[in-house]
Amino acid sequence: MRPGLLFADPREGSGAAAAGTERPAGAERVAEDLGLSVVIEAMADGDAVLAEAARTVLLSVPPHPAQVAHRQGVLADCLREPQLGRELYELAGRALDAESRAARAVFFDTPETLLNRSIVTLTSFVPLLRELRAVAERYRQRVTSAGLRQFFATVEGRLDEAYLNSVTELLGHLKLGGNLVVSARLGTGNQSAAFVIQRPQRQARGLFRRSPGAKQPSATYKVAYGDEAGHRALSSLRDQALAGLADAAVRSAQHVSSFFSALRFESAFYVGCLHLHRALTDRGAPVVLPVVHDPGSRHFTARGLYDPGLQLRLDQPAVANDVDAGGTSLIMVTGANRGGKSTFLRSVGLAELMAAAGMFVAATAFTTSARSGVHTHFTQDEDATLTSGKLDEELRRMSRLADVMGPHSLLLCNESFQSTNEREGSDIARHIVDALTAAGATVVFVTHLHELAQHCYDERDRYPALFLRAEPEAGGHRSYRLHEAPPEATSHGADLWHRAHHP
Repeated sequence: MRPGLLFADPREGSGAAAAGTERPAGAERVAEDLGLSVVIEAMADGDAVLAEAARTVLLSVPPHPAQVAHRQGVLADCLREPQLGRELYELAGRALDAESRAARAVFFDTPETLLNRSIVTLTSFVPLLRELRAVAERYRQRVTSAGLRQFFATVEGRLDEAYLNSVTELLGHLKLGGNLVVSARLGTGNQSAAFVIQRPQRQARGLFRRSPGAKQPSATYKVAYGDEAGHRALSSLRDQALAGLADAAVRSAQHVSSFFSALRFESAFYVGCLHLHRALTDRGAPVVLPVVHDPGSRHFTARGLYDPGLQLRLDQPAVANDVDAGGTSLIMVTGANRGGKSTFLRSVGLAELMAAAGMFVAATAFTTSARSGVHTHFTQDEDATLTSGKLDEELRRMSRLADVMGPHSLLLCNESFQSTNEREGSDIARHIVDALTAAGATVVFVTHLHELAQHCYDERDRYPALFLRAEPEAGGHRSYRLHEAPPEATSHGADLWHRAHHP
């Protein structure tokens, strides 16, 4: 049984290690460039399990738009019923804690100790499964998403009282209490084979118990107290007899444990979303569930788009931007220094990661196409070991990105290839932009390389592009807003001079 809260088809994933949540190459670099840690800290609220779930889902390979819609439906229910996600997360955590306590009590991996540990674990799971069924019954009529309705229907259908009572009865039979009745036959070389554990017959009591003469003929052998070899042989027979039963019990316990582990991971993601939602809305910042279209449709429209990581560090509202880049494969951002270009780039990247994860995004409206991945190429400090120059390092990073980018990828470049002269840097970047956009990728490029920006502007009939510019303002004040405008052949030297002399 799988929860199916993150995946419309539960077979596609069942936890942090599932195939549906693997992290692509370069994911940690993307997280660092976009400042994702601030968002994850808000989602975790001090809980390491929530942090790991948030990081894994946000940095995983983006799912199909149908999966995104599936998660959005579950998230909408969790936002309407905030206690639901927390109850599921807390219940699954208690189940895993109980399993951990049972495991710590076992010091030897013999069949009998493994059997006893599994019995203790499964026994502790039964009341928690009853609690889970009660949660399903309580919320079944209050949710509307396909994910939660299917999950609750499965819980109520498979965990009815008759089934749980039968499990409790079976676990009672498995408690051997030191007594073991086994039948076997002689196999090859007169070795014991075909062990079958028998249920001990209960002796009749009172007047109607069997008389001694009614007993079946039997042979009894008692191992002497000091016979170590005999005791070892008897212990070996007991282990052989219990091996099959212990293995079945261990697998049963692992099956239920894997369900609770998946439930904790998947519910943890939604609890993290609740924390982030509260953190942003308490600051008066808007959030919205995005519209995600099929890959290749080249949708990209945003209203009131802002950087949630920046907003979480501010006491006042962060500056937001409107963008209409539908049908384009390139967004070129130029203009004044410290004008909000890098912040805009991070807001785009975080919005795409959050949209792909099935979350709300930091905007008043957001429409995009599904991406096969989000990649970053931000300027970095020069190699401290002096084994190579900065340009060499940039080229190597771009080569690695080209190896993993798919046709519907998004590449965010921030001041790339400015470690060399204007002409060489522009020429390198131009060839990369031309190649990636021709291959179906989308590029958002923040740059001061005017030759690059002007080339792309002159060639905008060959591939559709949007040009945004950050403008300097009188007195050195910034609006930090971008507006659509062609690139300018200026380095804004007057602006730099004013900021240097009027800090």
